[in-house]
Amino acid sequence: MKLSGWILRVSLMTMVALSLIFTWLIWQNPSRLGRQESSATVKTAPDTAVGKQTEYLLMPTTAYAVESDQKQLLFKPDTAVTGQLHKALRNWRIVKVGAKATLSGAAYTALLQTDQTLQLKYAGPISFKLFDTRYFKHQAVNTPADFQFDRLLIHLADKTPKLTLLNDETHTKREVTLKNASATQVNEVLASVKATSLPVTEKKLNGKWITAFDQSIAVTPYAFLLDQQNANHFVSLLMPSSQGNTVDSREIGNEVIYTLNDRYRMTLNDDDDVVQYEDSNGATKAKQLTATLQAGYKAITKLNLQGVNTMHYAGYDKTNHTVTFRSYAQGLPIFNDVYNGTVEVTNSSNGLAMTFSLNNLTVAIPTKQAAVSLPSTADVLAQLDHAGYSETSVQDIQLGYYWQPQKDNSQVVDLTPTYFVKINNEYKRYTEWLLPSNAAQINRAATQIVQ
Repeated sequence: MKLSGWILRVSLMTMVALSLIFTWLIWQNPSRLGRQESSATVKTAPDTAVGKQTEYLLMPTTAYAVESDQKQLLFKPDTAVTGQLHKALRNWRIVKVGAKATLSGAAYTALLQTDQTLQLKYAGPISFKLFDTRYFKHQAVNTPADFQFDRLLIHLADKTPKLTLLNDETHTKREVTLKNASATQVNEVLASVKATSLPVTEKKLNGKWITAFDQSIAVTPYAFLLDQQNANHFVSLLMPSSQGNTVDSREIGNEVIYTLNDRYRMTLNDDDDVVQYEDSNGATKAKQLTATLQAGYKAITKLNLQGVNTMHYAGYDKTNHTVTFRSYAQGLPIFNDVYNGTVEVTNSSNGLAMTFSLNNLTVAIPTKQAAVSLPSTADVLAQLDHAGYSETSVQDIQLGYYWQPQKDNSQVVDLTPTYFVKINNEYKRYTEWLLPSNAAQINRAATQIVQ
């Protein structure tokens, strides 16, 4: 046989072998189209730098100051005011916490308007045990029995500041004795943000305290670089596999489901990049606030998010023991239509469950966009009422940022300031609620309830 014939035969056999190899690789790839199963063992070392940034997770999200009987939301472009205040307060130390006192509604409202005070507000209840171990540099000299609060009220009228811990839901207060307390650094921060802070009134709306802006405001837009991870990144972090114990995956429709033994399960929705993770043995036995917050904190740190320093504790649902962490910019919460920049952790009898997104924020980008003008809170409520939503139907209203990817750059997220209104347990931009289709839908639902 001629040499060219042998070369042709060898070439054909080589091509067949390569075809078989590539076919096998495709069948082993969890991201191929159609329903499939595969196994993988992936290991990733945790990022120690990310761990250092998690101290921001359980910090207050909002700061107010009252001066000459006018309350202001402390705000400054390109500045995390609550972070600056934390540094100013870091060396204070609690000596002891006084007994609980319950106030009437009128007395509590008057207390929130106390002149020459700084007020730091959590987005949800916090336990003293967690606060004591995380906020100040040193723990309390005398540790009281654990209790819940959500606001720090710091009296600055006297030479030595005084601290009161408040619970907005129960109208309770506890006076705190301090040492190493100085107002010097605090007053420096307050002076630096005074010119850009916003006049507000805190009032109750259907049982919930809201921040009402007394007049129209102008808030600067913002932009962030986007951190987009793939599912394998989180599989390696959340599903501890070994050489003889691998992760199985299969694709069904628009979902990819990863499982490890009977304990771990992770489902990725390819349409919106939302991940649902379950660990059937991951829940803590105790279901008190402290245990649930600790479980949530531990769970989110496992995600190794590059921009975790932008995230804060944003709420607690005591019915199903769910903790929500949300991205913030300049002290304002960031909302979107899915879970981008949001992590929910549920600590239940069925185990630990976590919902999060593959898309999260990393680094802020300077922007030259002009400030966005927004109406006062009263005007927003009036517009909603005109559209068919009475004030009694509004569960909450917050100033925040709307997350929207740039059209010409998918790695950049634009943050546009607006009001977010909660109706029927759903947050939407107030302009969305004003659309006729939304009003008609709510009215139909109300009619059905009446019938």
